[in-house]
Amino acid sequence: MLQLCAYTDTLILDEEGIYDPSAFNDRLLLGLKGTMSEAELHLLRSRLRGGILNKARRGELALRLPVGLVRLADGRCARDPDAGIQASIMAVFEAFAATGTVASTVRRLLACSIRFAQLVWGGEKAGTIIWCDYNRTRVLNVLTNPAYAGAYAYGRRRCRQAPDGHVERRKLKPDAWAVVIPDRFTGYVSWTDFEAIQTQLRSNAQSFGRPNAFGPPREGPALVQGRVMCGRCGSPMYVRYGSIQRHRPRARYVCVDQADARRAACQSVPATDVDAAVARLVLELMTPMAIEMTLAIQGELDRRVAQSEQHHQLRITRARYESDFARRRFMLVDPANRLVAAGLEAEWNARLAGLVAAEEEFARFHAETEQQLSADMQHRILSLSRDLPQLWADPAVIDRERKEILALLIQDVTILSEHTEITAHVRLRGGACRSLMLTRSSVAPRKRTPPHVVAQIDQLLEVGDDQIVAQKLNASGIRNWRNGPFSKSQITNVRKGRGLRSHRERRHAGGFATAGELAARYNVTRTTIRHWAQTGLLERFSCGHRHRWYYRVPAGADIVKGYGGPHAKPPKIVPAPICNSSEPGAV
Repeated sequence: MLQLCAYTDTLILDEEGIYDPSAFNDRLLLGLKGTMSEAELHLLRSRLRGGILNKARRGELALRLPVGLVRLADGRCARDPDAGIQASIMAVFEAFAATGTVASTVRRLLACSIRFAQLVWGGEKAGTIIWCDYNRTRVLNVLTNPAYAGAYAYGRRRCRQAPDGHVERRKLKPDAWAVVIPDRFTGYVSWTDFEAIQTQLRSNAQSFGRPNAFGPPREGPALVQGRVMCGRCGSPMYVRYGSIQRHRPRARYVCVDQADARRAACQSVPATDVDAAVARLVLELMTPMAIEMTLAIQGELDRRVAQSEQHHQLRITRARYESDFARRRFMLVDPANRLVAAGLEAEWNARLAGLVAAEEEFARFHAETEQQLSADMQHRILSLSRDLPQLWADPAVIDRERKEILALLIQDVTILSEHTEITAHVRLRGGACRSLMLTRSSVAPRKRTPPHVVAQIDQLLEVGDDQIVAQKLNASGIRNWRNGPFSKSQITNVRKGRGLRSHRERRHAGGFATAGELAARYNVTRTTIRHWAQTGLLERFSCGHRHRWYYRVPAGADIVKGYGGPHAKPPKIVPAPICNSSEPGAV
């Protein structure tokens, strides 16, 4: 600014005098004054910041409270006296304790038709409560806010002004919070439970670039996903999916933590072998507890129904109070003042409609609940103790639910794989360990390609690639082990599994090469190689239309490439040089 004023001969004045920025002494004085003013502002800001921090360390700095907490007249914080708001907050913590993930918590709350109390911060309705559906953001805000654990926290976010002028807000980790005072007031959960929730959320998170081995249960078929440890290096084993088999991807447990250093995976085992053995162990452990589990399921269903009914009753009570309040306001208005009376009457009608909607939703929920807890459903629950293995194998039970059951009983599974055997050490939640000896699964004999078909594939590879072989086999009426037509990938798998050479390897063994390989050998382009083949200088071979061409120099000959220009010389075939090591001077 001073430089710009000096260029334009602009004078600067204050209450003490007039200064010319083009003069050295005046410019020096203006610079000192600016630096002192900036230092003074910094000191003032530091003192104000220090006062705020000191007040926050004492827990006396008033912060904005989330919904469900109110500030009393003496400055203390307490729960909101509204029972409906308290129930909407407690439902989040109870659902997360039962499910363990944010997504499952949201699904459970929406299935129970529970509404969330949202506090309006700005606008004409600032400070009022609106009721809306749960979503991921609202649930996550409740689970990560330390105020619900009765803790006073200051400095959870850091604000900085960006170069373009807008303010950037970034959430800090709990270790970086400026002030944390646990158990400052009565919350909805304890501080210990709050820390356990944060630990669970961090373990559920998926890190960028590689999956978290100990994440929440997913929808994949690998049942002990996130609980498998490598018995060789002690690293967690991750899930890798392969081809589709019986409409399900084939899963494997792979140890890849040190794969870059050793240039290969530490070990890899089929997930079906380990999952089947662990499932059998879990069913053996659960059979004596089947009666208790049946009673627990019945009690859990009853508790969910009672909780949902309580939320519906609170909603109806709130709607009835609002309709009665609107009716009393309408009755107190002067009948002659039709403008005011019409507005109050419309408000009363809207409140009555809300009450009717709440009662109809409760009736619909009650009917659905009676249908779910019918006599047939109760009979199926009571038969759980006798049909536990059948229930486990029921297609209606999704893999995520099976994983949640396994997570309640199993801490981790350590796998040590040999050539034909797999040793799985299962550590249970109580600390007990079980060792399982498994036989590595192999391809069933009925799924193997017959030897005569393999021999025919070997012969057809002399004349064509995998696609050509599959077409010729299908044209001959030969079918695979599924009694279906062969595909290119199946021919490739048979060829690799039986150690057969590919069509390209066979062509290379016969002296053929691709256009790119010959172009690199003679230092010409691929177009030149194709031109030599068209003029008869090279032999060429292709297994079919739109397939790769292979080229070969005639036996006992070589090609000398030509050159262009006024003295152009075409390429020609010459006898191949013969190197006899017995002659003098031979290399």
